[in-house]
Amino acid sequence: MSTPLSRPTTVLLTGATSGIGAALLNRLLDQGHTVLALSRRAAHLPARAGLHPVTADLTDLAAIPALAADLLAAHPGLSVLINNAAVQHARPLTDPASRPEHLLEEVALNLAAPALLVQALLPHLMHQPGGAVVNLSSGLATFPKEAGGLYSATKAGLSSFTRSLRWQVERSGLLVTEVVLPLVDTPMTAGRGRGKIPANLAAALILQGVAARRNTIRIGAARALPILAALAPWLGRRILRGS
Repeated sequence: MSTPLSRPTTVLLTGATSGIGAALLNRLLDQGHTVLALSRRAAHLPARAGLHPVTADLTDLAAIPALAADLLAAHPGLSVLINNAAVQHARPLTDPASRPEHLLEEVALNLAAPALLVQALLPHLMHQPGGAVVNLSSGLATFPKEAGGLYSATKAGLSSFTRSLRWQVERSGLLVTEVVLPLVDTPMTAGRGRGKIPANLAAALILQGVAARRNTIRIGAARALPILAALAPWLGRRILRGS
C-alpha cells in the first residue's frame, strides 16, 4: 500500500490562496509536488515551479464535474485531493445582516463542492498509487458554536461524509482522511477567539498525518474533543459555544 505524498505527485488543493490553504500550498511545493491550486483568486498567485493556478468558483456546483474532467485530462498524474476551501459567516440568524445567500454559500462551498469533487475524481484516485482524499473539518463538527450554526452543521456533514466514503473505498487502498482543526490563525478567524495556532503549524501537522496514513488527524486542542464528548459533553458545548 503506497504512502501518499511520499514521492513527488500531483495534488489538487482547494482554497489555496489564503490561510491554511496557502500554508499547505507552500509546503507541498517545497516538497517537490505539482499543485493544482484552485481558488477564485488563483490568478494572483506568484509563479513557482510546480504551481498550476486554477481559477474557479466552487459555489458554481453545476460546473464542478466538467472542471474535474478537464483537470484530469490535463494532469493524469493527479493522486491527492485536499478539500480545504470553506467560508464562514459568523453571525446568528437573528442578525439582520444574515442573508439567504450567506447560507447558500456555506452549504455549497463547505459541503456540496467537496462531495462533487470527490464523486468526479474518485474513479481515478482509487487507482492511483498513494491516492488520498483529505477533507478539512473542524472541532465545531462535534460541538457547534452559537454564531456559526450552519458552518458547524456543514463541517458535521463533511465529517459524516468522510467516514462513509472511507467505508465505501476501504478495499481499494485509497486513503480517506478527516482533518479536525482547532481555531487556526487565518483571515477567516480574524478578530475571533484566543489561543489560535499558526496556519503553518496546522499545515505541517496535516501533511505529517497524511504521510502516516491516519484516518483522522486531530490538530492541537481538537485532540481532546473525543474525551470531552464521552465524559463531559456539557463542558465541550460550553467551551465551543462562543468560540
